[in-house]
Amino acid sequence: MAILYTARTKEHAQRLVTTGRLHPSLGLFHIKYDVALGINTFGASHVLNFSKKCVKLQLHLHISTAYVSGKREGLIQESPLKMGMALKGVLGLDLDKEKKLVEGGLYELKEHEATKEAISLTMKRALKFEWPNTYVFTKAMGEMLLGHYKDDLPVVIIRPTIITSTYKEPFPDWIEGIR
Repeated sequence: MAILYTARTKEHAQRLVTTGRLHPSLGLFHIKYDVALGINTFGASHVLNFSKKCVKLQLHLHISTAYVSGKREGLIQESPLKMGMALKGVLGLDLDKEKKLVEGGLYELKEHEATKEAISLTMKRALKFEWPNTYVFTKAMGEMLLGHYKDDLPVVIIRPTIITSTYKEPFPDWIEGIR
């Protein structure tokens, strides 16, 4: 789940900065690579930068996904993802290159009137670096950015296997933050 912290106005943003209270809203699961990269990867970085400005903030809490650990069996020890490292420990993942690829590649695809299906085939990027899909791949890159740029801010990353809505209360399918 991509967590986006949004301020409705400049005054609201200032109130969040001074009180240290950030209000989450839900991101999207089934999205194209360019959107997923913007939300799950660079969005995480933007939220971290905002968190660093919050004078009363005690820690930065990020919700990721258990699937960034890859498809493994048994007890899986939690460990931070290292910047530029693919799932099996091989270096070569360049986040700036991914961003440039998206910016340049999607423009080219759109110029040649490529179909949405052709544009969304960018899942090949995830598979190249051993992640099962675009969502998990972009969440992993977001974790890498957080670990790399956190400085002195304590960062906690939670990796749930699933996030779901309510069964009954306050009403069926309710998720906090969805209006």
